[in-house]
Amino acid sequence: MSCRKEYFKERAKTPEGKKKITINWWRSRGVIETDYYTFDELYEAYDYCGHCELCGKEFPNTFDRCLDHDHKTGIFRNIVCRGCNTHHCQD
Repeated sequence: MSCRKEYFKERAKTPEGKKKITINWWRSRGVIETDYYTFDELYEAYDYCGHCELCGKEFPNTFDRCLDHDHKTGIFRNIVCRGCNTHHCQD
């Protein structure tokens, strides 16, 4: 593996690297910053959220936590569990 690939692989394991990867993922999915939230604020809320803001289910791990947003406008709505994100329509 090249030094560059190894560097990025190791960086992805750090808190800063995880944050950057997550924010880039949100941007690629159309989430935008708003007057109320910057990406840093969204990430902090997302990182510390322990339960679904719709059904109240506790998140057993980070894989079950999703950032719900309006796909037309990109505006953040809630931090939700995977079930609410895939089965609950808010449009």
